[in-house]
Amino acid sequence: MVFFGSKGKIVAGEVLEGFTCPGCGNSRFATFGILNYFHIYWIPTFLKSKQAGMECLHCKQTLIDDEVPSHLVGQIKSGVFTLGRTLPMFSGLIIIGLLGMAGVYFDQQSQAREATYLAAPAVNDYYVVDFTKIFEDTDADYKYGLMRISNVTATDIEMRISAIAYDRASGARKDISDGKAAADDYYSNETVYFAHSELLELKEIGAIQSIKR
Repeated sequence: MVFFGSKGKIVAGEVLEGFTCPGCGNSRFATFGILNYFHIYWIPTFLKSKQAGMECLHCKQTLIDDEVPSHLVGQIKSGVFTLGRTLPMFSGLIIIGLLGMAGVYFDQQSQAREATYLAAPAVNDYYVVDFTKIFEDTDADYKYGLMRISNVTATDIEMRISAIAYDRASGARKDISDGKAAADDYYSNETVYFAHSELLELKEIGAIQSIKR
């Protein structure tokens, strides 16, 4: 399957008079333009080039790009390559830009939400963590797991640690979405305690990857 490549699109223009066809002597030509563009999944992503062309209405002789008389190139291009015809050739870039902006927005929203969770921890909050940045003697190949808040006091946050670890943080996040992390037997019997200020420090050093409430 072809995911990307380049294509050309012909755009029809107006009839041009006043130039003599070198083949038959006719003086009426149909003008056109060729938009060469790069595409991804058949979506035009960016414009590579614009070529002017003209075709004799009598003998059909066609002149393209350098073959077109230089004094006619600008006239043909201005009539053919309007904004409405060229802008769609950048559809892919526009889509990529919008997706990027949406990604930044949702990331900012997520960070603001997690900052709220850190400021006011609640029982059953899930923390996707990098164990190597919290505990010593952690398997570096399987370092991601969960900690769930089991109790909150004025001074400490009590957490239980998952008995399962993954090589990627996505494994722990999937257990939350699948409901596996809600079961008590998902966690070991070990309990750890953190001060409120320690949670902020763990977030800053990347030990806390994300928080789910």
